[in-house]
Amino acid sequence: MFLQKSKFFTTLIFIFSFQLLSAASFDKYFPKLIKFEGIGYGIHQPIWGNKSFSKNEAYQIYKIHYWNKYNASMFKSQGVAEVLIDQIINAGVGKECVNIKAFEAIIGVKQDGYLSLSDIKKANSFISPDQIINPFVNYRLHYYNSRTNAKKYRGWIIRAKSFYRKTKEGILLANYLILPNILIKSENTLVSYCETKEVMVSY
Repeated sequence: MFLQKSKFFTTLIFIFSFQLLSAASFDKYFPKLIKFEGIGYGIHQPIWGNKSFSKNEAYQIYKIHYWNKYNASMFKSQGVAEVLIDQIINAGVGKECVNIKAFEAIIGVKQDGYLSLSDIKKANSFISPDQIINPFVNYRLHYYNSRTNAKKYRGWIIRAKSFYRKTKEGILLANYLILPNILIKSENTLVSYCETKEVMVSY
């Protein structure tokens, strides 16, 4: 009986450890993030407070209010989690949650602008993360190039392209563009209200 219980708990620990090892990690993403954000770590002072922020404070803001908020650690693929969260950090969820809807369009779920746990589960079911990552990078390029100040901020394009997945020969995998219904002018366009709020946090 003791041996059976011991094996049971050992199995549980193994499964839990495996899930942690196979889950996306903010600590892996953070060095790349702050490299992109540069001076001040990209922390918007009027929103988060009129002060200089330390690297640790930037870490807490990005982890709590972006990574954790969207349950990014529940993604199996580090690349999928990073390409989505990086867009939300860099551009927000967009008008009427267009950036979330674009992700939902790519993974083939209802485009309601709300990243649900079932959405993440669907993303995790993809055999190849490239089928999500590269189409979402292409969407990001489409999104940035549609901005009126796109030429002024070419770093947006460089940042987005850094997430591309390529073969050893440099060929892009799953190189196609999928747009959300909200950006397609048709009778089936889905439009729903997405409420977003910026919260002042003191550190």
